[in-house]
Amino acid sequence: MLNMNSALKLSLSTAAVFLISGCQSVSLPSLPNFSSQPIAGPPMPAAPLATYHVGDSYYYANGVRETVVSIEASTVTFINAYKRKLVYFKDFTIPTAYSENSVKEYSTESRVTGSLWPLRADKTTKFYTKGSSTTIATGNTRTYDQRWDCAVDGTERVRVLAGEFDTFRIKCRQLSASNGKWWRNRTWNFSPMLNAYVLRRDFHKTRGESARELTAVRPSLKNLPTNVRSGIIHAWQTALEYKKPGDLVSWTDPKTGASVQVEPITTYKDKNGQFCRTYKQYLTRKGETRIYSGVACRTGKLKWRTPRRRG
Repeated sequence: MLNMNSALKLSLSTAAVFLISGCQSVSLPSLPNFSSQPIAGPPMPAAPLATYHVGDSYYYANGVRETVVSIEASTVTFINAYKRKLVYFKDFTIPTAYSENSVKEYSTESRVTGSLWPLRADKTTKFYTKGSSTTIATGNTRTYDQRWDCAVDGTERVRVLAGEFDTFRIKCRQLSASNGKWWRNRTWNFSPMLNAYVLRRDFHKTRGESARELTAVRPSLKNLPTNVRSGIIHAWQTALEYKKPGDLVSWTDPKTGASVQVEPITTYKDKNGQFCRTYKQYLTRKGETRIYSGVACRTGKLKWRTPRRRG
């Protein structure tokens, strides 16, 4: 158990370094890849629609990092590591409302027939999407129509870089709206515990296979007092540095009531001998507790970072 005084032994300058390092990445190409298997036993309880917290960041194995900047009625706006804007629906299975890169802007309008939420086995839905892509340099626009058929077709225990999760498996097919020809299969694995999808797999007609694998969900500490940020970060670093799998490090700020519990789950080495650990972090702010899971790798004493793998 960490107390207030021990947490504050961490100097403010060191705390600032930890804050920065938590947002940086180390490249570790030898981390294990995802795997999955059907869940045995009783059905999982129905899962409500995902919720989000401004400032939280989502890290993926291909080097992508996306941070929540605003939350609207049905959409969530993110900024990626390249300061590009993305607008996703809270129902992430609906095609992205807006995205941009250095060359093009993409936007879609979708008509949804039914809803998969709350998730439970055998639910189905359809999306009819009118999309456009605009070349920034020329202003030229291309339009397209799509149909997506989606279903919750079971549950799956999935191991990704961020850890092991019990998930609902959602399968979607992308078809041409004009002639019904198949273009893509997409599978999502949604973790109710983490309140996020942990794996997305695609098989595209022309581009082949790809996957988006979760590395970590990291909480925003930006609007917390300095001593609270220091305490939370110190608890996270201490748990990863010293505690055995399953042991908890806890810390609470008596003034604000903010608290954190950090539990290391597994420990392993990469091919270069660098230690990496998966963990769960239970963070309570303003009476709300959220779970943040991920993997972190050691770059020095009491210096653990969220890793990144490209390709």
